[in-house]
Amino acid sequence: MVAAGTPDDLKQQVSGDAVRLALTTPADAPATTKIIQGLEGATAVETDATTVTFRIPRGGAILPGLLRSIDAQGIELSGVEVHRPTLDDVFLTMTGRSLRDENPPAKEVAA
Repeated sequence: MVAAGTPDDLKQQVSGDAVRLALTTPADAPATTKIIQGLEGATAVETDATTVTFRIPRGGAILPGLLRSIDAQGIELSGVEVHRPTLDDVFLTMTGRSLRDENPPAKEVAA
């Protein structure tokens, strides 16, 4: 046994949900990043030309307020994605290997 708890409790141990914001205007990335950095629990904020991604506990719950803050700054988004971790993500985080990894075949011992 690696860990115990409900699936939701275990999934919260994997750095929260991954949120990806697709920006209409690349110049809005710094302002968007600043808004996200003000969110309690936001981690792993990464920005490229047209997207800002980050992890946060309960991404779906923070989304309405985040979108209001982004809109108040005049920032337009072309898309939003929230990805919840899977139980395979939990297992990988805790053990360093996937549930799909096969066990190595048993070696035969010659008598």
